[in-house]
Amino acid sequence: MISVIIPILNEAKILDETLSRLQPELVNHELIIVDGGSTDESVNIAEKYGKVVASQRGRAKQLNAGASIASGDFLLFLHADVWLEPGALNAVETALSWGYVGGGFLQKIDRKNILYRLIEMTADMRGKYLKVFYGDSGIFVRRDIFQRIGGFPDVPIMEELGFSKRLRRLGKTRMIRPHIHISARRWETNGIIRTTLKNWYITGLYHCGFSLERLARIYRDIR
Repeated sequence: MISVIIPILNEAKILDETLSRLQPELVNHELIIVDGGSTDESVNIAEKYGKVVASQRGRAKQLNAGASIASGDFLLFLHADVWLEPGALNAVETALSWGYVGGGFLQKIDRKNILYRLIEMTADMRGKYLKVFYGDSGIFVRRDIFQRIGGFPDVPIMEELGFSKRLRRLGKTRMIRPHIHISARRWETNGIIRTTLKNWYITGLYHCGFSLERLARIYRDIR
C-alpha cells in the first residue's frame, strides 16, 4: 500500500479539483491530508476524500506529521495543486519494488506556453541528473528509507532539497511516468519569468551557503 501525504494551508480554491482527480488512483491506497491551520474551507473539503490530521504550520512539520501516522510501506508526498495521470501509483510501486529508494514524476504544467515547456524540461533534468526532487514533482520513497533519513529536515525553507541530498546517498533514484500535472497558478499570479528567476535566485543563495533563516526572510520579502 502507498500512503499519499498532502500538506495544506488555505487551499480551498483548488483542493476539491485536485483531490477529486486523485481519487481514482487511491483504490487500495491511503490518503492523508495534513492541515497547518487553514482558516478557509480546506479541512471540510479534504475530509470528503481522506484522513485529515492537524499539524503545526510548516511544510516539513506537516509532511513528517503525515508520515508518522502512515500505514503504507511506500510514501508519496504531493503538493495540493497537482494531479496524477492514470497508472501513476502503479508506477511508484513498480519503481520501488525494483530496488529504487525513491524518486519523482516527470512534469506537465497545465498551460500552453513555450516557457512552461522549458520549465518542465529543467525540472525533469534536475531530478534525473542532479537527483533533486521538489514537491511539485512528487516525492516517493520507501518507508524504511524515509525513517533512515530521519524525515524531512525541520527547516523554514528548502526542506525538499535537504531531503533529496540524504535520499540519493542511500541508493538509486528514478524519474517516472505517468506525468504529474501542476497548476500554473504561481506563474500566472506573479509572472512566469519573475517566478522562475526568484526560484533560481533562492536556490543559488542556498548553494552559496546562506542561512536558511535568511533565505526564508528573502523569500517572504520578494513574494
